[in-house]
Formats: sequence, structure tokens, C-alpha cells
Amino acid sequence: MNYYIRGREEGGGVLVAVRRELRPVRRALPGPVPPIVDCVSVEVPSASREFLPQLRNLMLEYGNAYRIFLLHEPYVVLSHPKYAEPLLSHSELIVKGKSYSYLLSWLGNGLLTSTGQRWRNTRKFLTPAFHFNILQNFLPVFLKNEKILIEKLRDYADGRAFNVLPIMALTALDNVTESIMGVAVNAQTNSESKYVKSIETLAKITSSRMRNPLLGEDIIFNMLSAKKQQDEAVKYVHYETNKVIKTRRQELELSKITKLEKNNDMGIKNKHAFLDLLLLAEVDGRPINDEHVREEVDTFMFEGHDTTASGLAFSLYCMSKYPSVQEKILEEQKAILGDDLTRDPTYSEVQQMKYLDSVIRESLRIYPSVPLIERKITEDSQVGELRIPRNTSVIINILELQRHPDLYEDPMEFRPERFETVNAKNAFSWITFSAGPRNCIGQKFAMLELKATLASIVKNYRILPANSSEPILCAELVLRSENGVQIKLMPRKSEL
Repeated sequence: MNYYIRGREEGGGVLVAVRRELRPVRRALPGPVPPIVDCVSVEVPSASREFLPQLRNLMLEYGNAYRIFLLHEPYVVLSHPKYAEPLLSHSELIVKGKSYSYLLSWLGNGLLTSTGQRWRNTRKFLTPAFHFNILQNFLPVFLKNEKILIEKLRDYADGRAFNVLPIMALTALDNVTESIMGVAVNAQTNSESKYVKSIETLAKITSSRMRNPLLGEDIIFNMLSAKKQQDEAVKYVHYETNKVIKTRRQELELSKITKLEKNNDMGIKNKHAFLDLLLLAEVDGRPINDEHVREEVDTFMFEGHDTTASGLAFSLYCMSKYPSVQEKILEEQKAILGDDLTRDPTYSEVQQMKYLDSVIRESLRIYPSVPLIERKITEDSQVGELRIPRNTSVIINILELQRHPDLYEDPMEFRPERFETVNAKNAFSWITFSAGPRNCIGQKFAMLELKATLASIVKNYRILPANSSEPILCAELVLRSENGVQIKLMPRKSEL
């Protein structure tokens, strides 16, 4: 008996019309897999709002590990740590899935998309960029941009509902450009800049290709107007990045700085810390070239922008429903900052905000900034209980994993207290920043930015629910909402 995925046009979605034998994948997946049936019909939604619900329906029907085919590509989808942990912790299964190939024209072989020795070398020399001594240099950047945000939010603090995600996106873009490149693009005050628009264009086009396997085929995509838009956006983003790299390299040469000094916390305690590390680092005794530098800068511009914006917006949404949570955050800050709650916190004081940390982690549990990650199995492999054949893409559904009732009691209930003690059930029950050797190198950077920004918002505003419908979640490059992330704000002036 053969097992197929087949499709048809229906209801605005794109149904995959490909006959494909599933027997090899079936035999390779012991455990909770789909039942034996004559055929399985899987619709590939044209609307991003339909994709995550479809994956959930498949999980409910077939279990925590199941397989599908999209066009000619086999996929296995995992939604439980018992399957995700062996894959994420494996030291050799580090090749990213096909979806990441759509980022190559933009990010090249940066840390997100590279593999093998290139990835290992880059990971090794970039790790010091997120040492706490360097992170401390970024806090003044976050605090400066947070003040711009607080003033901008005053226009919305009249009790009316608004979508907070676009506002957080501009704040996050200001933070990452100044932290990573050492220059300000002033996105919060110039949201129509060509650079900001180019980043938005690339994110939108890339996510559409990841979501729709027809657009994922180059032969189809290259005929569309989106290809020209992508090329123009990539050209401009690369131009801006290369300009910053060239300027900073000239500054280092004029200052006669040619190498990283040892035993002095990298010797680059300034706003160019990350870029200087790239420009001065050596791999196998040779400096890395400007193209490699550009790929890593662009990678962190992408990874540190949309993901943080999503985390900020959904954290505010969660807090809007719980005034008591906001009061606890405020009381914690009073205990740490003392009588003058209006002053900027130090790096050490931000680290002491443990309850706020728990609030953020619980928000990211329910609404992970990256809902899906993907690996490519390049050789027949035994991954825990699963035997997975080569050329199979494996998707880890972080959204469903972190909402799994096996791991969390009443998983859709917002309880920051869950993170005040270590979750002993499974270390891989919270993988918002991935896990294992390819976990997010910038997670401490992200948490510092999230804490500094959210702490200030809570000090200045009461966050209120918008009384509108729940967010309609979309799987784009990051987690978004089709109907926005709606909240209300009211000033908290009299309480400070």
C-alpha cells in the first residue's frame, strides 16, 4: 500500500498537488505517528493566520511526532521535548532546514544560516561579544531609546486601544542598529526611512516563501515582482551595512588598532564593541573579510530586531490582563531602585529584577518569538526514538511544545510564578531561544533589552486590556498577529 499527500484548489489556500510515497518515512518513525491510511491531504494555507492552527490540528490528530510532504519535500513535525531534545542537543545535526535558504540572499552564510566548520569558528569568536562586560555597554543604548519610546507612547496613553507591535519594532530596530553597528538609524523618529522599509520588505517576502512551498520554488519566485522587490531591498541593506563597516575599519586604522588585546575584556568597551570584534578577530591566523563581517552584522540585525519586537509586544499584551502582575513589577523596582524610581537602573539592578524576568519568560512561553525552527537531516539518523531518513526536514513546533499540558498545568493560563522555581519536568520544556549547540547566542542581550524596556513602560504607564479579540497568531519570520497586538495605556504619573 502506498501513502500519499495530494491536494486541490479550495477556499483560497494552496493545496499541494503532488503524489508521493510515504512508506520510507513511515517506517523511519516509530512511536506516535499518523495511522495507516490510504492518503493524507494537507492544505498549505495562503494566509499566514491558517498555518499554525493547521499544525495544531495535525498534532491533535496524529500526535507529537508526525510526517507530511509539502510538494516533493518530506517533513517531520515535533511538538514534545521527548522528540525535540535529542535533535537539539545533537552535536552533529546542526544543518538548518530548507526554509532558511530563503534568507541566503540577505544574510549569506552568517551564524544563523551557516553550518559545519564555518559555523563553529564564527560561534567561537562571537561568543565573547555577549560577555556581561560587553552587555553593560549596550544598556545605555537601551535606556536612551527607551526614553524616546516613553515619550512616543504618550500619544497613545488616553485609554484607546492600539496595536503596540509596530511601535516596539521601531524601538527594537534602534536598539540593535546602535548596539551592533554602533550607529543610530533613528527608526523611532523616522519610521519611513528607506533602511527601515527595506528590512520590512525582506521580512515579509521571506516569510511568505517559508509559508508557501510554491513560492519557495525559485523557478516560480523568480518570475514574480516580489523577486525584484527583494533584490532592491537586499542591495540597499547591504550598501548601508558595508558603508558602516568601511567607516569603522578606517577609524580603527587611523587609531592604529589592529588586533584584540588579551586579558582586558576584549579592550573594546565602547559602542562599537560588536563590530570591532568582527573587524579585529582572526580565524586560523587571518582576519575575516568584509563580506563575512557584513553577513554577521546583517544576521544580528535580523535576529535582534523582529524577535525582540515580538517579545516586547506579547509581554505587554500578557501584562495588560493582570494588574496585579504590573504592581509586583513596580514594587520590585521600588525595592531595587529606592526612593528615586525615575532614575536609570544600573546593569546590576536590571539583573536583580527577578520577578520581571519570570514575567517575560512566561510571556515567551505562551507566545514564543520564533514559533517554529527547522533542521535538515542530511544522513539517515537515529534521533532518540525516531529513525529519520536523509533529506528530511524536521520542524520543532515551539509554540505547541511550550503549551503542552504534559509540561505545564493549565498551559494557557498566565502564571509568572512557574519560573520562580526551576521546571524539573524537562530542561527542554522552555526553548524560546532554542537549545543545545545552536541555541541563540544573543539571548542575554535580548533579555537585557526586554527587561530594561518593559521596566520603564510599567514605571510610566498602566497597561490595560483592549477588550478586543485574542491575537490571531501568524507564523512569519517571527510570531505576529493578523489583528495586531492590542493594548491600552494610561499614565502612571501620580504614583512615582
